[in-house]
Amino acid sequence: MADFTRAKPEDAQRLARSEADSTPHAWSAGMYAGSLESEHDTVWLMLQDDILLGAAVLMQVLDEAHLQNFFINAKQQGRGLGGQLLRHVLLQARQQGAGSVFLEVRASNRVALQLYQRAGFIQYSTRKAYYRHPDGSREDAILMKADL
Repeated sequence: MADFTRAKPEDAQRLARSEADSTPHAWSAGMYAGSLESEHDTVWLMLQDDILLGAAVLMQVLDEAHLQNFFINAKQQGRGLGGQLLRHVLLQARQQGAGSVFLEVRASNRVALQLYQRAGFIQYSTRKAYYRHPDGSREDAILMKADL
């Protein structure tokens, strides 16, 4: 069974390394450090026996939350952990008074899109050519929202 805990500043490097092993679009340690210093962000770790299974960054201001980042370690994918982590984050947002959660996801990330749709997120817009690939090509961002 996975445990959920809030990340600490010393977790920034570990988070960046784990995410870099899982996606070519990973946050840097500096980005995690910035979120860990923010009064509006909470970085959740999903752990099992001190193994980092995944993480989520949730920014919340008043009654609105934004899922800033979300990943499951590549070695742990395909086990339903994404759904567990997302349910935990949404519960935490609701308990902190959020009425809705927003996110954006790459149009090509079909696995994430399906995960978010199963959790009740709906697409409300698209940001055309928002994400840049290393080769210079661009990709749309799908904007999604879930009411809690």
